[in-house]
Amino acid sequence: MKSMLKVITMSLAFAATAANAAEWRLGHVLPPTHPGNLALEEAAAEIREKTEGRVDIRVFPAAQIGGAKEVLTGMTVGTHHMAFDGAGILSQWNARLGVLEAPFLARDFAHLERMANSDTGRQIFEELRAEHGYRVLDIWYYGTRHLTNSRGPVNALADMAGLKVRVPEIALSLSFMKALGATPAPMAFSELYLGLQTGVVDGQENPLPTIDAAKFYEVQEHLALTGHLVQFVAPIVSDQVWNTVSEEDQRVITEVFGRVGDAYNQNVVEIEAALVSKLEEAGMKVSRPDREEMAAAMAPVYAEFESKWGEGTFAAMSAVE
Repeated sequence: MKSMLKVITMSLAFAATAANAAEWRLGHVLPPTHPGNLALEEAAAEIREKTEGRVDIRVFPAAQIGGAKEVLTGMTVGTHHMAFDGAGILSQWNARLGVLEAPFLARDFAHLERMANSDTGRQIFEELRAEHGYRVLDIWYYGTRHLTNSRGPVNALADMAGLKVRVPEIALSLSFMKALGATPAPMAFSELYLGLQTGVVDGQENPLPTIDAAKFYEVQEHLALTGHLVQFVAPIVSDQVWNTVSEEDQRVITEVFGRVGDAYNQNVVEIEAALVSKLEEAGMKVSRPDREEMAAAMAPVYAEFESKWGEGTFAAMSAVE
């Protein structure tokens, strides 16, 4: 009986929010000036206008209303309505999603999109919606991760031997770096610049916009365009909130996020292309190592995580051309 009352109370809370305030709170951790946040605000304004205020999305960047996990958890109890995040955090609710963070799986964002839209990809996203109420409206391009270091150029797998590289505190990241012959060093991002500056770590890996914004070029001489991980970030809405609006308004929301997302994706691609030259001008020496050689070293990692991703999931994604 208590469980039933809880469900009824949650449903009434969602309905009251939609009916009275018509406001959907979208929280994420990116800074206000990030292209992703600007695109979200653009989409929210257009949706508000086209639905005549029936869907009023309010965007809260920079963890103003909570961190990534707090926002997603809040979506299940009605304190939050939307999120903007990727496969890494979502894999805590659906482990199969973690396969989309497998190093060297996606060649570029277009390839990643095809994986997400494959039969297996759609099945995984549907599981996420059905089991946890997270409806992914679209996938947007977050960036492609590359390697920097202060020791020397990385032109081949052998150059990774013994390189001490900072990684996020994620099991897949640790296994990935070990497989390349490097020494992974888990470290908070807030501590990374000082760690690079003082030599606590030799290098790090991040998308080019992050490398630029964090000014890692001041303490890192070498940039290797490894392109080892292509990542997406997605506008996500609580399924309970989604079901409080009409099909017509749902079509508007889907169309706007899709169109604004396409423009945002192209913007990120152009930003990344321009940043290679900018970082070279800032003093970084750029190399382009053999991705196939590095990808081949991932075989033990893929096998290690097969049980988490689900048998056959990686093979199905790998088959997507």
